[in-house]
Amino acid sequence: MSPSRLWQIDQRFLQAFQARAARKAGLDPETLDDIFTEYLADALGVDSKPYEMTEDGIAIVSVIGPLYKRKSPFVSNYKAIGEALTAISQMEQLPPIVLKIDSPGGMVAGLDPVLDQIRELAEQTLVVASINGMGASAAYRIASQAGSVYASKDSEVGSIGTYWQLLDYSEAYKKAGVESILLTTGPYKGLGTPGEPLTRQQREFLQQTVEESNEAFLRDIMAGREMSEEAVDSVADGRWWSASKAEAFGLIDGIGSLADVLQMIRDQGFLKEPAMAKPKLQPGQAVTDAEEAAPVAESAPEETQPVAEAIDEETGEEVEPVAEEDVEEVEEPVAEPVAAVHDLGAYMSAFGDAEGAKMFRDGISWQDAQQAHMASLKGELQDLKAEMAQLREQAAAAAQASPDEAKGVNVAADKGYVSWADACRGKKN
Repeated sequence: MSPSRLWQIDQRFLQAFQARAARKAGLDPETLDDIFTEYLADALGVDSKPYEMTEDGIAIVSVIGPLYKRKSPFVSNYKAIGEALTAISQMEQLPPIVLKIDSPGGMVAGLDPVLDQIRELAEQTLVVASINGMGASAAYRIASQAGSVYASKDSEVGSIGTYWQLLDYSEAYKKAGVESILLTTGPYKGLGTPGEPLTRQQREFLQQTVEESNEAFLRDIMAGREMSEEAVDSVADGRWWSASKAEAFGLIDGIGSLADVLQMIRDQGFLKEPAMAKPKLQPGQAVTDAEEAAPVAESAPEETQPVAEAIDEETGEEVEPVAEEDVEEVEEPVAEPVAAVHDLGAYMSAFGDAEGAKMFRDGISWQDAQQAHMASLKGELQDLKAEMAQLREQAAAAAQASPDEAKGVNVAADKGYVSWADACRGKKN
């Protein structure tokens, strides 16, 4: 549910926060944006800790929400994930690591260093990816580099593929009476400029770039999951799969929640120093929410059966029976996967009570609802960025007018303040 932009707050607090941020950032726009995005992440209720440790010593690294290279409302960007993995790698005794994943994926830029870190750690300690909700695209690429991958039974796994979208506004420009004049030094320079149509050569160049990036994606899965090229190609068409299907395809090792994974780590003794060479977590009884496997009928022993004589219907003559080895096998078509079913509660939880109920009532698919919700969030973020730019200008003016008054206020650190109101007034005991 998107946060309300209607405030009921003492304006002096906002002024104090603005001055404190400006002072802390030294009026540097980049640092000020970092502070703002962390603040916004807390307002959105997104995980604000890149990693945490359980009481018995298991490190849990969050991979939550859309993944960007750095600076997004979601603290689980590649920069934060990398910093968390670095901090864990510097511990005197490497703990078991769980990658807590609930993400639709994200940008390609910035992903490779994170993959390298996970691969290196997986050779030294137990690294388990625990998908709880969604492990798609780049998020699954991260998961595939762990020693083991588990997913809760209601998770969606896969969406393996790469895409690049450009918007061609050239026809809209023409209808509006606007002419785009692009002066460039080569046929590919300025590609994608608003108002300019894409040429055939430019499209081919972009498609080649997408294919090259996707080949690296598939190689990572083949290596991380020890799957053949054919096996990966069969599931790399952009579809996502239920946990049970993903397990059958070899994309995950088992079905279980985060709590199940943590319990299996404890039960299997990984809190002690694990063996080298990419240790794996074995499916165990701790997996309580796994779907029950359908019983497999035992194959009957082969018996030599008499071959019935075949009769030609037209001539009535006997026809020599065809040997079993001469019969060509007909490949049965693979059944299409069934997308996970989301009820009214899921829609309301994901998109807000009113908006979710409306989407469910109107029969909007889960994927379309997610896209619409993300588009709405992007619009709100654009508005917030514009407001942030105004705050930055005001902070700069305030700092120049009176540097002393731009000093930050921290009630928690300065025990002289007893309340936010006193802190905003500068009043101490």
